[in-house]
Amino acid sequence: MITSLHMVREGDLAVEVSVAMDDAAGSWGTSAGLDEIRKLDRARDALRRGDLPAAAREGRVYRLVLQDVDQAAGFGETEQDVWQP
Repeated sequence: MITSLHMVREGDLAVEVSVAMDDAAGSWGTSAGLDEIRKLDRARDALRRGDLPAAAREGRVYRLVLQDVDQAAGFGETEQDVWQP
């Protein structure tokens, strides 16, 4: 059993959902079970309804912010002083 993180995005919200992947011998690759697929569907449905507590039950909820590349140099931080030994 392998655990994988999947991001489910709806608009400016996303949920990071932990999904158990089955790595059965002889198969083409890893696959998720029906319960894991339903977990992803519940997270997506909760985001579509705007029900953040329900989405948070399935994983970590994030609000995505569009960053204008021309506006800031980096992730919105201010320029830092140069370190002097």
